[in-house]
Amino acid sequence: MMELNIAEIILESRPSPFWRILKQMGVNMAVGVLPRAFNDWRQNPEEDPWDYGPLTRYRNMLQENGLQLVAIEDNPPMDAIRYGMPTKEQQLDAVARMLENMGKLGIKLWCYNWMAGLGWSRTRTHVRGPNGEFVTAFDIKDVEGAPPPKMGKVDAATLWRTLKDFLEYVIPIAEKYGIQLAMHPDDPPIPEYRGVSRIMNSVESYDRLLSLVRSPYNGITLCQGNFTLMTDDLPSVIRHFGGKVFFVHFRDVVGNKYQFTETMIGRGKTDLVEVMRAYGDVNYSGIMRVDHTPTLEGDTEFTPGYSYLGRIYSIGYLRALYDSMIRQRSIGQQGGA
Repeated sequence: MMELNIAEIILESRPSPFWRILKQMGVNMAVGVLPRAFNDWRQNPEEDPWDYGPLTRYRNMLQENGLQLVAIEDNPPMDAIRYGMPTKEQQLDAVARMLENMGKLGIKLWCYNWMAGLGWSRTRTHVRGPNGEFVTAFDIKDVEGAPPPKMGKVDAATLWRTLKDFLEYVIPIAEKYGIQLAMHPDDPPIPEYRGVSRIMNSVESYDRLLSLVRSPYNGITLCQGNFTLMTDDLPSVIRHFGGKVFFVHFRDVVGNKYQFTETMIGRGKTDLVEVMRAYGDVNYSGIMRVDHTPTLEGDTEFTPGYSYLGRIYSIGYLRALYDSMIRQRSIGQQGGA
């Protein structure tokens, strides 16, 4: 039977009241970013955030506040790897060290991406939603004429080649330490952004990803806001990938891949009841977290899309969807007995 493992991303570098609220809601797992702020402690200025010392202190801080660090959703610099540049060896070594340290510390999932030069993008950060909440948005027209990133343009063929090389290098390390690699989609999932090709932007591209290097540790971050811009039938996609979905970002949008707005959970284009049923059909037991939530009146906004009240509301909505689905299945089984 499907398990509901809600984790929440931790963006603060020190304990906050939000962490205590998470515990009060029954959320005991944390998705972390690399602890860059920990270098300010100057315990060892030579340490990188992905080294054993900073990761250990970060894990311990969360643990001492009742949160288990179960995933890292961040990465060392990787653009030399994505672009296939001669300096990639140093970056590959950093990724290898991070995965080794994650394995030693029991952090068993890494969410990464293949967005070269430019990461996830929104062109508007404080759009008023239907009821006055602030949400983020993207409009391709806002970046028409914008220059390529500092590292320049790169084509799709290069990105597919460098991705295959990367997987062949990193998957044996992931297998050794038991770490699931969960590829996040391009955000937004468009073919090209400011002269840079994007390749993780369709259901077919994920089929190709999984076939590049076949491994039980090569899988998917199913970020619903992106996947629902790739397909009109998200539940069928969940059933299609099944056990290769390692991590879920539970969110929704309205619009299309070139022009969309984030929404309050339950008010987007996706039938979230059917989505939850699909996760139940594949007995999903990985991690889920809410993502890109609205900023409500009187809210505390750490960064656009990651406010406290918005996330609390969304976690409650997610738990209610799950409880309803489990209850319906229980009634159905009793009726069929």
